[in-house]
Amino acid sequence: MKKLRIFLALVLPAIPIGSISGCGTCGQDVEVRHVAPPPKDASPREIVQSYLQALAGHDKQTGRSMWDHSSPQYEAEFADPVSNFTNWTSLTDVEIGEPEAESCGDIQRCVRVPVSYTFEQCEFYTGDDGPYSERFFLDKIDGRWLISGHGQG
Repeated sequence: MKKLRIFLALVLPAIPIGSISGCGTCGQDVEVRHVAPPPKDASPREIVQSYLQALAGHDKQTGRSMWDHSSPQYEAEFADPVSNFTNWTSLTDVEIGEPEAESCGDIQRCVRVPVSYTFEQCEFYTGDDGPYSERFFLDKIDGRWLISGHGQG
């Protein structure tokens, strides 16, 4: 396993993000770099950007603060002790697209945000096949955007 120690190199307002780097250890004893939660009035793009920063910094607590806890994906995202928060060693080439209306048909209440990135994990590396692309799904709950899920679907 490679030993990496990369510091988070990101200016929050900069979109697209060029690089978000995490600490290079794997497993339960990863070094956590605290990421400030986004403000309550943050846009969907800012929420996704902050969530990716939390992933790269292994900051599971801040990551949880950006999710709808009633989402069916919430438990899958955070229950496993070996989650992306402990397994990812780097995140680069991040591009965050513009929010689009989601299935509820109202961009004021629910959106999907396209994202692409390259990441390294303890188990495998995605760089050889190009960036990974997925969509983050966000719902506006009590006036605040929260992630309700993500994936390629």
